Amino acid sequence: MHEAGLADAVAGALRREGIGAGSRVQVRVLVRGGQAEPADFDAAFRLHLAAAIPELDPAAVELCHLPVARLCVRCGGSYQAASAEAPCPACGGSGFAVPAPEQIEIELVRPDEPAD
Repeated sequence: MHEAGLADAVAGALRREGIGAGSRVQVRVLVRGGQAEPADFDAAFRLHLAAAIPELDPAAVELCHLPVARLCVRCGGSYQAASAEAPCPACGGSGFAVPAPEQIEIELVRPDEPAD
């Protein structure tokens, strides 16, 4: 599963930053693209991340799915949405994601730093 590879990459980046047991940092993982529904991706990613870096508090990790290009099956229009359940704004039809590889970005918010 690709979620395992992404989780390993995130775990490695967090270790390089010195984040692990006892860290008081909030980790925000921005996800763009992919084929899985956000909830399915989140469940698999969290499982693999917990295995890759078990000392990290799972509550310190926030997953944010950014909108991706979607095509409406009813009118053929394109629109941006994070979830396949989001209807087409033009006609209300359902949409499917335009195939794109998953990309992630990691944001770290330390307690002594102001949030964005």
